[in-house]
Amino acid sequence: MAEIKITCPHCLSDKHCFEEKIDIENFSSYICFNCGFMSNSTYTRDSDALSKMESSSSELMKEIKFFDYEREIFWFPTILNMGKFGMIYPEGKKDNWNWKLAEVRELSEEEQKDPKYEGHEHTLDLENATTYGQHEFVDACKKMGIVKDL
Repeated sequence: MAEIKITCPHCLSDKHCFEEKIDIENFSSYICFNCGFMSNSTYTRDSDALSKMESSSSELMKEIKFFDYEREIFWFPTILNMGKFGMIYPEGKKDNWNWKLAEVRELSEEEQKDPKYEGHEHTLDLENATTYGQHEFVDACKKMGIVKDL
């Protein structure tokens, strides 16, 4: 397994975009911490992997995906679910969208009794999610505590 820096085909950052190659399967995954887009080598035109990705994607994700002509794959905005650290996801409309960071908060004793929480002690605080600009994905990652300095 090898991780190498690449120039992002979306935002053209050459500092925060990475390819991770798995030699055995001839597979690569990609993520750009500058613009927040990701892909992998199976997201080719008309592939089953692309169809599966699109079927589980929001309308916004499908609208803002883009085609990487160099690698001949599609890239999508990342949904980064890091469990107790929270979740980063895109929200908005095609021409006006942002990144959101929803952090995990502790439920009050009263909330824990609510059947919708099924005895959990924490929840993803979507109502109070912090908004970041389209090119502030790395800032959301830093606030989440999963990235120090790239």
